[in-house]
Amino acid sequence: MMPDYRIDNPYQKLLADAIQKYDVQVCFPIGYHRVFPITRAVLDEQEPIDIFHLHWLETYVKGENIFVHLVYAVKFLIDILLVRLLGIKVVWTIHNYLEHDTHFSGLELWVRQILVKLTNKVIVHNQSFIAPISQKYKFAASKAITIPHGHYRSVYGDLIAKSEARNKLNLPLNKLIYLNLGMIRPYKGVENLLRVWQTHEQTWEDSLLLIAGNPLNQEYGQKIQEQITQVKNVVLHDYFIPNQDINVFFSAADIVILPFQNVLTSGSVILAMSFGKPIIAPKIGSLPELLSQANALLYDPKDEQGLESAISHSRNCNLQELSHLVVTACDNLDWQKIGYETVEVYKQCLMNS
Repeated sequence: MMPDYRIDNPYQKLLADAIQKYDVQVCFPIGYHRVFPITRAVLDEQEPIDIFHLHWLETYVKGENIFVHLVYAVKFLIDILLVRLLGIKVVWTIHNYLEHDTHFSGLELWVRQILVKLTNKVIVHNQSFIAPISQKYKFAASKAITIPHGHYRSVYGDLIAKSEARNKLNLPLNKLIYLNLGMIRPYKGVENLLRVWQTHEQTWEDSLLLIAGNPLNQEYGQKIQEQITQVKNVVLHDYFIPNQDINVFFSAADIVILPFQNVLTSGSVILAMSFGKPIIAPKIGSLPELLSQANALLYDPKDEQGLESAISHSRNCNLQELSHLVVTACDNLDWQKIGYETVEVYKQCLMNS
């Protein structure tokens, strides 16, 4: 399974643990080879590999200018072809239409259209994604299998008392707190959120916006800081939030607000669901299917007043009832079932050899 992002994202560890309960051994690469890293990682293993499971592409297809990016792209596709020539089946979980913040969308789409032809099976996280992605990448929809992204309930600890959490973070006890937690990147929509918040800062005087996460880079972090100086009732923690503190931030919050500009499957939404928090987010990607009946605070991203309306609605709806619906939706993201379904995909690949 590659690339190995287990240090920064528990998703792969949870997936591997779930798969291994069905007598399947999961290996991750040791080290990183600069030339054909996937093929060489496969050959490094003492036991023969049956399946190569690919997740994100950004480790392999990179470069600050288009020519370097193209060289990496071609090397990556050759790498996958070599894996196939070794008789190994390739499964690809598509987490996004394109990588976030990509500068070369046309080239990346080209890479993905070729890559999907080299794969035996494709996994997507929601059923409604299959039709558009098969058209965009130009492959038969029958190649795609829907397996949800599992929850994070066992990873970050339990909720603590709201008052205790707010005292730890020096937050007021008497305000409605909206939390935006995760790496601060342009596609997350934080700039627009701050503009909306500033426009209504008098109306929402009894509320507070809590933004927590490491900025994409120093320049973007400074831009967000400067914008926040113009807005009331906003608290910024612009650093990486350690795992042991994540439950404190969610315990302090009443509502999670994630105004993405574009997203397919969101780990941030699933994290909020794992803590049973009501979620404000755009009605895009897998989010409507993911939240199911807990979708009361989803808004139309094409509506210029959509985010504002969702925040206003959240101030008047029954948050406790909505929280119960979130918990129910999260129950569907069970890792045992996900592990079983993933192993079944592997078996299908091997049976069709």
